[in-house]
Amino acid sequence: MNTNRFLKLSLALVFMLSLLLLGACSSGSSRSESTGGSSDEGKAEEKEEKIYKLRMNSMNAPPTDSNTSSYLAQEGFKELVKEKTNGRVEIEIFYANQLAGQSESLDALSRGTIDMQVISPVSWTDKIPEGNWNSLPFGWKNEEELVYLINESGLGDLYAEALNEYGVKPLFYYQSSAMAFLSNVRISGPEDMKGAIVNTQGTLKGDFYKAMGAGIANLPYAEYYEGLLRGTIDAVSFPAYTLDTYKLGEVVKYVTVPGELSPGAAMIAISQSAWDELPSDLQDLVMEAAKEIEQQTIAASKAYTEHGIEFAKENGLEVVELSEEAHKEFVEIAKETYWRGFAETNERTKKMIEIIEETQNN
Repeated sequence: MNTNRFLKLSLALVFMLSLLLLGACSSGSSRSESTGGSSDEGKAEEKEEKIYKLRMNSMNAPPTDSNTSSYLAQEGFKELVKEKTNGRVEIEIFYANQLAGQSESLDALSRGTIDMQVISPVSWTDKIPEGNWNSLPFGWKNEEELVYLINESGLGDLYAEALNEYGVKPLFYYQSSAMAFLSNVRISGPEDMKGAIVNTQGTLKGDFYKAMGAGIANLPYAEYYEGLLRGTIDAVSFPAYTLDTYKLGEVVKYVTVPGELSPGAAMIAISQSAWDELPSDLQDLVMEAAKEIEQQTIAASKAYTEHGIEFAKENGLEVVELSEEAHKEFVEIAKETYWRGFAETNERTKKMIEIIEETQNN
Protein backbone atom coordinates (compact mmCIF):
# COMPACT_ATOMS: atom_id res chain seq x y z
CA MET A 1 0.00 0.00 0.00
CA ASN A 2 2.72 2.43 0.94
CA THR A 3 4.57 1.33 -2.17
CA ASN A 4 1.56 2.06 -4.35
CA ARG A 5 1.09 5.47 -2.75
CA PHE A 6 4.74 6.23 -3.32
CA LEU A 7 4.48 5.26 -6.98
CA LYS A 8 1.42 7.44 -7.44
CA LEU A 9 3.13 10.40 -5.82
CA SER A 10 6.22 9.86 -8.01
CA LEU A 11 4.14 9.75 -11.16
CA ALA A 12 2.28 12.91 -10.15
CA LEU A 13 5.58 14.68 -9.47
CA VAL A 14 6.96 13.64 -12.87
CA PHE A 15 3.77 14.89 -14.57
CA MET A 16 4.00 18.26 -12.81
CA LEU A 17 7.70 18.63 -13.72
CA SER A 18 6.84 17.85 -17.36
CA LEU A 19 4.22 20.59 -17.39
CA LEU A 20 6.69 23.07 -15.91
CA LEU A 21 9.31 22.12 -18.48
CA LEU A 22 6.85 22.57 -21.37
CA GLY A 23 5.86 25.96 -20.01
CA ALA A 24 9.46 27.05 -19.82
CA CYS A 25 10.11 26.00 -23.40
CA SER A 26 7.04 27.83 -24.58
CA SER A 27 8.12 30.99 -22.73
CA GLY A 28 11.62 30.78 -24.24
CA SER A 29 10.18 30.59 -27.79
CA SER A 30 8.13 33.75 -27.26
CA ARG A 31 11.17 35.68 -26.08
CA SER A 32 13.10 34.57 -29.12
CA GLU A 33 10.40 35.92 -31.46
CA SER A 34 10.21 39.21 -29.58
CA THR A 35 13.98 39.57 -29.80
CA GLY A 36 13.66 39.31 -33.56
CA GLY A 37 11.02 42.04 -33.54
CA SER A 38 7.31 42.03 -34.16
CA SER A 39 5.92 40.66 -37.42
CA ASP A 40 5.33 44.22 -38.67
CA GLU A 41 8.94 45.15 -37.91
CA GLY A 42 10.10 42.01 -39.71
CA LYS A 43 8.13 43.02 -42.78
CA ALA A 44 9.65 46.50 -42.65
CA GLU A 45 13.16 45.04 -42.49
CA GLU A 46 12.34 42.73 -45.39
CA LYS A 47 11.05 45.70 -47.41
CA GLU A 48 14.17 47.73 -46.71
CA GLU A 49 16.37 44.89 -47.92
CA LYS A 50 14.44 44.38 -51.17
CA ILE A 51 16.42 45.08 -54.32
CA TYR A 52 14.55 46.97 -57.04
CA LYS A 53 15.76 46.08 -60.51
CA LEU A 54 14.85 48.54 -63.27
CA ARG A 55 15.26 47.87 -66.98
CA MET A 56 16.24 50.97 -68.96
CA ASN A 57 15.77 51.03 -72.73
CA SER A 58 18.01 53.51 -74.56
CA MET A 59 17.72 55.13 -77.97
CA ASN A 60 21.53 55.41 -78.03
CA ALA A 61 24.19 53.07 -79.27
CA PRO A 62 26.49 51.85 -76.49
CA PRO A 63 28.78 54.75 -75.49
CA THR A 64 32.46 54.28 -76.18
CA ASP A 65 33.80 57.32 -74.32
CA SER A 66 33.30 57.78 -70.59
CA ASN A 67 33.65 61.56 -70.87
CA THR A 68 30.52 62.18 -72.95
CA SER A 69 27.32 63.52 -71.45
CA SER A 70 25.55 60.48 -72.89
CA TYR A 71 27.83 58.16 -70.92
CA LEU A 72 27.36 60.17 -67.73
CA ALA A 73 23.59 60.23 -68.13
CA GLN A 74 23.38 56.48 -68.58
CA GLU A 75 26.31 54.55 -67.12
CA GLY A 76 27.16 57.33 -64.65
CA PHE A 77 23.57 57.58 -63.46
CA LYS A 78 23.32 53.80 -63.12
CA GLU A 79 26.41 53.63 -60.93
CA LEU A 80 25.49 56.67 -58.83
CA VAL A 81 22.02 55.30 -58.11
CA LYS A 82 23.52 51.99 -57.03
CA GLU A 83 26.01 53.81 -54.79
CA LYS A 84 23.49 56.16 -53.18
CA THR A 85 20.95 53.40 -52.51
CA ASN A 86 23.59 50.92 -51.25
CA GLY A 87 22.66 48.54 -54.03
CA ARG A 88 18.93 48.60 -53.33
CA VAL A 89 18.18 50.02 -56.79
CA GLU A 90 19.87 48.41 -59.79
CA ILE A 91 19.51 49.67 -63.34
CA GLU A 92 20.19 47.45 -66.35
CA ILE A 93 20.66 49.32 -69.63
CA PHE A 94 19.57 47.98 -73.02
CA TYR A 95 21.11 50.07 -75.79
CA ALA A 96 19.92 50.67 -79.37
CA ASN A 97 16.26 50.22 -78.39
CA GLN A 98 16.65 46.51 -77.70
CA LEU A 99 13.47 46.31 -75.60
CA ALA A 100 11.19 48.59 -77.60
CA GLY A 101 11.45 50.67 -80.76
CA GLN A 102 11.98 54.40 -80.55
CA SER A 103 8.34 55.24 -81.36
CA GLU A 104 6.87 52.27 -79.48
CA SER A 105 8.80 52.96 -76.30
CA LEU A 106 6.18 55.40 -74.97
CA ASP A 107 3.47 52.74 -74.93
CA ALA A 108 5.90 50.20 -73.47
CA LEU A 109 6.80 52.62 -70.70
CA SER A 110 3.18 53.56 -70.10
CA ARG A 111 2.19 49.88 -69.75
CA GLY A 112 5.17 49.11 -67.53
CA THR A 113 6.66 46.68 -70.08
CA ILE A 114 9.89 48.60 -69.58
CA ASP A 115 10.77 50.63 -66.50
CA MET A 116 12.88 53.47 -67.91
CA GLN A 117 13.63 55.06 -71.26
CA VAL A 118 16.40 57.28 -72.63
CA ILE A 119 14.77 59.35 -75.36
CA SER A 120 14.52 62.70 -77.07
CA PRO A 121 11.03 64.03 -76.33
CA VAL A 122 10.56 64.82 -80.02
CA SER A 123 10.50 61.07 -80.70
CA TRP A 124 7.10 60.81 -78.98
CA THR A 125 5.42 63.81 -80.56
CA ASP A 126 2.91 61.72 -82.52
CA LYS A 127 1.19 61.16 -79.16
CA ILE A 128 2.61 63.94 -76.98
CA PRO A 129 3.00 67.00 -79.26
CA GLU A 130 4.30 69.07 -76.34
CA GLY A 131 7.60 67.22 -76.83
CA ASN A 132 8.28 69.31 -79.93
CA TRP A 133 9.79 71.95 -77.63
CA ASN A 134 12.83 69.67 -77.47
CA SER A 135 13.68 70.24 -81.13
CA LEU A 136 12.67 73.89 -81.41
CA PRO A 137 15.24 75.45 -83.78
CA PHE A 138 17.21 78.30 -82.20
CA GLY A 139 15.10 78.26 -79.02
CA TRP A 140 18.02 78.76 -76.60
CA LYS A 141 21.63 79.90 -76.77
CA ASN A 142 23.55 77.68 -74.35
CA GLU A 143 23.37 74.94 -71.71
CA GLU A 144 22.54 77.27 -68.82
CA GLU A 145 19.60 78.82 -70.67
CA LEU A 146 18.23 75.39 -71.53
CA VAL A 147 18.52 74.20 -67.92
CA TYR A 148 16.67 77.33 -66.83
CA LEU A 149 13.89 76.70 -69.34
CA ILE A 150 13.44 73.11 -68.18
CA ASN A 151 13.79 73.52 -64.42
CA GLU A 152 12.78 77.07 -63.56
CA SER A 153 10.72 78.77 -66.26
CA GLY A 154 7.71 76.45 -66.11
CA LEU A 155 8.34 74.88 -69.53
CA GLY A 156 9.51 71.61 -67.98
CA ASP A 157 6.45 71.51 -65.71
CA LEU A 158 4.13 71.84 -68.71
CA TYR A 159 5.83 68.95 -70.45
CA ALA A 160 5.75 66.85 -67.26
CA GLU A 161 1.97 67.36 -67.13
CA ALA A 162 1.64 65.97 -70.65
CA LEU A 163 3.84 62.96 -69.81
CA ASN A 164 1.86 62.29 -66.65
CA GLU A 165 -1.25 61.71 -68.75
CA TYR A 166 0.56 58.66 -70.16
CA GLY A 167 1.76 57.43 -66.78
CA VAL A 168 5.32 58.58 -67.40
CA LYS A 169 7.55 60.67 -65.12
CA PRO A 170 10.62 62.60 -66.33
CA LEU A 171 13.61 62.05 -64.04
CA PHE A 172 16.13 64.42 -65.60
CA TYR A 173 17.48 65.83 -68.87
CA TYR A 174 21.04 65.68 -70.05
CA GLN A 175 22.75 68.18 -72.34
CA SER A 176 24.19 66.47 -75.39
CA SER A 177 26.39 69.27 -76.81
CA ALA A 178 25.60 71.71 -79.59
CA MET A 179 24.08 70.33 -82.76
CA ALA A 180 25.59 70.77 -86.19
CA PHE A 181 24.48 69.81 -89.67
CA LEU A 182 26.52 66.70 -90.46
CA SER A 183 26.14 66.22 -94.17
CA ASN A 184 27.31 65.15 -97.59
CA VAL A 185 26.05 68.38 -99.16
CA ARG A 186 27.68 71.68 -98.29
CA ILE A 187 25.24 73.74 -96.22
CA SER A 188 26.14 77.42 -95.88
CA GLY A 189 22.60 78.80 -95.87
CA PRO A 190 18.93 77.84 -96.30
CA GLU A 191 19.27 77.73 -100.10
CA ASP A 192 21.65 74.76 -99.81
CA MET A 193 18.94 72.65 -98.19
CA LYS A 194 17.02 72.45 -101.45
CA GLY A 195 16.92 68.87 -102.74
CA ALA A 196 18.80 67.41 -99.75
CA ILE A 197 17.24 64.55 -97.78
CA VAL A 198 17.40 65.52 -94.12
CA ASN A 199 16.57 63.19 -91.26
CA THR A 200 14.03 64.52 -88.82
CA GLN A 201 11.68 63.63 -85.98
CA GLY A 202 8.15 65.04 -85.93
CA THR A 203 6.07 66.95 -88.46
CA LEU A 204 7.05 70.44 -87.32
CA LYS A 205 10.74 69.92 -88.06
CA GLY A 206 9.66 68.46 -91.38
CA ASP A 207 7.77 71.68 -92.14
CA PHE A 208 10.91 73.68 -91.30
CA TYR A 209 13.05 71.68 -93.72
CA LYS A 210 10.40 71.53 -96.44
CA ALA A 211 10.12 75.33 -96.39
CA MET A 212 13.73 75.36 -97.57
CA GLY A 213 13.09 72.78 -100.29
CA ALA A 214 14.53 69.76 -98.50
CA GLY A 215 13.13 66.25 -98.48
CA ILE A 216 12.75 64.43 -95.18
CA ALA A 217 13.32 60.95 -93.77
CA ASN A 218 12.79 59.40 -90.35
CA LEU A 219 15.52 57.05 -89.20
CA PRO A 220 16.27 56.09 -85.58
CA TYR A 221 19.51 57.57 -84.24
CA ALA A 222 21.16 54.16 -84.16
CA GLU A 223 20.74 53.91 -87.96
CA TYR A 224 22.32 57.26 -88.89
CA TYR A 225 25.65 55.72 -89.89
CA GLU A 226 24.08 53.29 -92.31
CA GLY A 227 21.71 55.91 -93.70
CA LEU A 228 24.50 58.40 -94.42
CA LEU A 229 26.77 55.69 -95.80
CA ARG A 230 24.18 54.42 -98.26
CA GLY A 231 22.82 57.84 -99.21
CA THR A 232 19.39 57.20 -97.74
CA ILE A 233 19.84 60.59 -96.08
CA ASP A 234 22.14 63.49 -96.97
CA ALA A 235 22.21 65.35 -93.67
CA VAL A 236 21.36 65.08 -90.00
CA SER A 237 21.16 67.64 -87.24
CA PHE A 238 23.15 65.84 -84.55
CA PRO A 239 25.80 66.54 -81.89
CA ALA A 240 29.17 67.23 -83.48
CA TYR A 241 30.94 64.79 -81.15
CA THR A 242 29.13 61.88 -82.82
CA LEU A 243 31.56 62.35 -85.69
CA ASP A 244 33.87 60.50 -83.32
CA THR A 245 31.68 58.45 -80.96
CA TYR A 246 29.17 57.26 -83.60
CA LYS A 247 31.91 57.19 -86.27
CA LEU A 248 29.81 59.55 -88.42
CA GLY A 249 33.03 61.28 -89.47
CA GLU A 250 33.57 58.25 -91.70
CA VAL A 251 30.38 58.87 -93.70
CA VAL A 252 30.02 62.69 -93.98
CA LYS A 253 32.09 65.44 -95.61
CA TYR A 254 30.77 68.66 -94.06
CA VAL A 255 30.00 70.05 -90.61
CA THR A 256 27.91 73.24 -90.46
CA VAL A 257 27.95 75.39 -87.31
CA PRO A 258 26.25 76.87 -85.42
CA GLY A 259 23.50 74.30 -85.55
CA GLU A 260 19.84 74.71 -84.77
CA LEU A 261 20.11 73.44 -81.18
CA SER A 262 22.73 74.77 -78.77
CA PRO A 263 22.75 72.33 -77.12
CA GLY A 264 20.49 69.39 -77.84
CA ALA A 265 18.99 67.56 -74.88
CA ALA A 266 17.61 64.11 -74.13
CA MET A 267 15.52 62.81 -71.27
CA ILE A 268 15.57 59.86 -68.88
CA ALA A 269 11.99 58.97 -67.99
CA ILE A 270 10.51 56.31 -65.72
CA SER A 271 7.19 54.53 -65.73
CA GLN A 272 4.98 56.02 -63.03
CA SER A 273 4.08 52.50 -61.87
CA ALA A 274 7.77 51.60 -61.46
CA TRP A 275 8.36 54.88 -59.63
CA ASP A 276 5.45 54.30 -57.26
CA GLU A 277 6.85 50.89 -56.29
CA LEU A 278 9.99 52.51 -54.90
CA PRO A 279 9.83 53.46 -51.20
CA SER A 280 9.96 57.21 -50.63
CA ASP A 281 13.53 57.12 -49.28
CA LEU A 282 14.74 55.44 -52.46
CA GLN A 283 12.80 57.91 -54.61
CA ASP A 284 14.63 60.73 -52.85
CA LEU A 285 18.01 59.10 -53.46
CA VAL A 286 17.28 58.43 -57.13
CA MET A 287 16.25 62.06 -57.66
CA GLU A 288 19.37 63.20 -55.79
CA ALA A 289 21.48 61.17 -58.21
CA ALA A 290 19.50 62.54 -61.18
CA LYS A 291 20.17 66.15 -60.22
CA GLU A 292 23.87 65.51 -59.72
CA ILE A 293 24.22 63.84 -63.11
CA GLU A 294 22.21 66.59 -64.80
CA GLN A 295 24.70 69.17 -63.56
CA GLN A 296 27.67 67.06 -64.63
CA THR A 297 26.39 66.84 -68.19
CA ILE A 298 26.52 70.64 -68.60
CA ALA A 299 30.32 70.74 -68.50
CA ALA A 300 30.56 67.55 -70.54
CA SER A 301 28.25 69.02 -73.17
CA LYS A 302 30.40 72.13 -73.61
CA ALA A 303 33.62 70.14 -73.74
CA TYR A 304 32.28 67.78 -76.35
CA THR A 305 31.01 70.56 -78.58
CA GLU A 306 34.64 71.68 -78.85
CA HIS A 307 35.81 68.08 -79.18
CA GLY A 308 33.50 67.45 -82.13
CA ILE A 309 34.63 70.50 -84.07
CA GLU A 310 38.31 69.75 -83.44
CA PHE A 311 37.78 66.12 -84.46
CA ALA A 312 36.22 67.27 -87.73
CA LYS A 313 39.16 69.56 -88.53
CA GLU A 314 41.77 66.96 -87.61
CA ASN A 315 40.10 64.35 -89.82
CA GLY A 316 39.83 66.40 -92.97
CA LEU A 317 36.15 67.36 -92.82
CA GLU A 318 35.18 70.85 -93.91
CA VAL A 319 33.76 72.94 -91.08
CA VAL A 320 31.33 75.46 -92.58
CA GLU A 321 30.66 78.46 -90.34
CA LEU A 322 27.36 80.23 -91.02
CA SER A 323 27.53 83.93 -91.69
CA GLU A 324 25.45 86.18 -89.48
CA GLU A 325 23.08 86.79 -92.38
CA ALA A 326 22.65 83.07 -93.14
CA HIS A 327 22.05 82.33 -89.47
CA LYS A 328 19.38 85.03 -89.30
CA GLU A 329 17.66 83.55 -92.38
CA PHE A 330 17.54 80.12 -90.72
CA VAL A 331 16.06 81.66 -87.56
CA GLU A 332 13.34 83.53 -89.43
CA ILE A 333 12.28 80.43 -91.36
CA ALA A 334 12.20 78.45 -88.09
CA LYS A 335 9.93 81.01 -86.43
CA GLU A 336 7.58 81.19 -89.42
CA THR A 337 7.21 77.40 -89.55
CA TYR A 338 8.20 75.41 -86.49
CA TRP A 339 7.64 78.02 -83.78
CA ARG A 340 4.27 79.12 -85.18
CA GLY A 341 3.02 75.57 -85.73
CA PHE A 342 4.10 74.53 -82.25
CA ALA A 343 2.34 77.48 -80.59
CA GLU A 344 -0.88 76.64 -82.43
CA THR A 345 -0.94 73.00 -81.28
CA ASN A 346 -2.69 73.44 -77.91
CA GLU A 347 -2.80 75.64 -74.83
CA ARG A 348 0.30 74.07 -73.30
CA THR A 349 2.43 74.61 -76.39
CA LYS A 350 1.18 78.19 -76.71
CA LYS A 351 2.38 78.82 -73.16
CA MET A 352 5.71 77.12 -73.90
CA ILE A 353 6.43 79.46 -76.80
CA GLU A 354 5.49 82.45 -74.66
CA ILE A 355 7.99 81.29 -72.03
CA ILE A 356 10.76 80.81 -74.61
CA GLU A 357 10.13 84.21 -76.22
CA GLU A 358 10.13 85.90 -72.83
CA THR A 359 13.40 84.20 -71.92
CA GLN A 360 15.06 85.27 -75.17
CA ASN A 361 13.90 88.86 -74.70
CA ASN A 362 15.36 89.12 -71.19
